[in-house]
Amino acid sequence: MRKLIKGIFLNPKADYSVEVWNNYYLLINNGKIEKIEKNIEINEIQFDVYYDFEDKIIIPGLIDLHTHIPQFRAVGIGKGELLEWLNDYIFPLEAKFSEKNFAVNSTELFFKHLISKGTTTAVMYSSPHKQACEIAFEIADESLVRSYIGLPLMDRNTPETLLQNTEQVIKDIFSIANKWHKKNKCEFVLTPRFALSCTEELLQKVGEIAVSEGFFVQTHLAENKKEVYEVNLQFSEIENYTSVYDKYNLLTSRTILAHCIYLNDEEIEKIRAKNCIIAHCPTSNKFLRSGIMKAKEYINYGLKVGLGTDVAGGYSLSMLNEGMEACEISKLLSVQNNESNDVLEAETVFCLSTIKAAEYLKISEDVGNFEIGKKFDAAVFELSEMYRTNELKDTELVRTLIYNIDNRTAKAVFIDGNLVYQQ
Repeated sequence: MRKLIKGIFLNPKADYSVEVWNNYYLLINNGKIEKIEKNIEINEIQFDVYYDFEDKIIIPGLIDLHTHIPQFRAVGIGKGELLEWLNDYIFPLEAKFSEKNFAVNSTELFFKHLISKGTTTAVMYSSPHKQACEIAFEIADESLVRSYIGLPLMDRNTPETLLQNTEQVIKDIFSIANKWHKKNKCEFVLTPRFALSCTEELLQKVGEIAVSEGFFVQTHLAENKKEVYEVNLQFSEIENYTSVYDKYNLLTSRTILAHCIYLNDEEIEKIRAKNCIIAHCPTSNKFLRSGIMKAKEYINYGLKVGLGTDVAGGYSLSMLNEGMEACEISKLLSVQNNESNDVLEAETVFCLSTIKAAEYLKISEDVGNFEIGKKFDAAVFELSEMYRTNELKDTELVRTLIYNIDNRTAKAVFIDGNLVYQQ
């Protein structure tokens, strides 16, 4: 099927610039971009469906590098810092995912809201239950979202309701992966929740699987000062938190490390040398009083940095909101450090949420921006009525989109050229 789409396209580039195509046309053929043109005589083009999004902004589908499916129902409810918040609010909620109906209903709700915010690719944690993880894959597959999903691994320092048997959870990894890894748009991700929740035996086995099977790995690193202190006690023979993961071969170009606030120079260099991915989660870092990650400094140093909503530490599944928060928190850091180079610009966070994240996930040949031959993953947004798009400069269009707080819900979302959501 051929679809003709008109609108104001924002096209992010790998160099952190953004092209603005005002009132352009994209012709989509069988889910892929066939033409990108400014002036088209509609009567001379063969198409089956025409979408006229004049005065609306069309962007590549957004990419969330770090979020938690079972925590969505806890958005805004909890309080306190990380470890207390997990024990008081999150672990009891995740325990409920042992019940099939609760897991199904909650997961469907999560994906409904995820897509409505324009996210078409996400890296996610399920609850620590095999059944709930398989449910997540089933619903993800039905939704068409490009889904990277992991079963959180937790065989110590964990409530009894969530505690896993080490040998059994390794079997579960292979059972789930054999069924879902690389099926359609799904990938299985190895997910040691964080160092505190894993025995050395589990970390060792997961590292061996990562090396032999080539899965992506996701975990948390240096999110909270108390967490770092506890890890240093638990792994006292290892020099620092980052080196715990390195010892077990868990730091590779396919490793996503969430937060990374409290790193020393040696750890930062190790992450750069290992070519790992950092998921910056500024909303969550603020909500849980964790701290401020030095995003711009990390980018300038050559680290791969993307953004994650980290629900329910983060209180929104909107990657546009996460981009705004990243900009704003960087301004606070610049005031604190008296250093203007700490500030992230709107164009930068937009690229982090699209083409840069696609590069990190090794899918940039297919998605991440608009190029002929790429798949059409896209979200359509309408600016608040105070703005008139025809009066805005190109750079102002990017900024107003990022700060468009009254209209965070997309008007339409496409995945592989398929209309999967329309308001």
